[in-house]
Amino acid sequence: MCEQYLTLKEFCDLTKISVSTAYRMIRNGTLPAVKLAGTRHWKIPCEFIPNYEPTTMRFKSSR
Repeated sequence: MCEQYLTLKEFCDLTKISVSTAYRMIRNGTLPAVKLAGTRHWKIPCEFIPNYEPTTMRFKSSR
């Protein structure tokens, strides 16, 4: 299981969706997001984004 998380803004930048759309996805359960202990901001597990490599913060090549 991935132990790294993206901020909501990072997720929106990568997926090219708006923040309001991301919040709507969190509310209706289609985007798995958590609030980590001691924070008030939403975090998205990096494993939710296919082909995303958290160590390089880039998408893996599909070739």
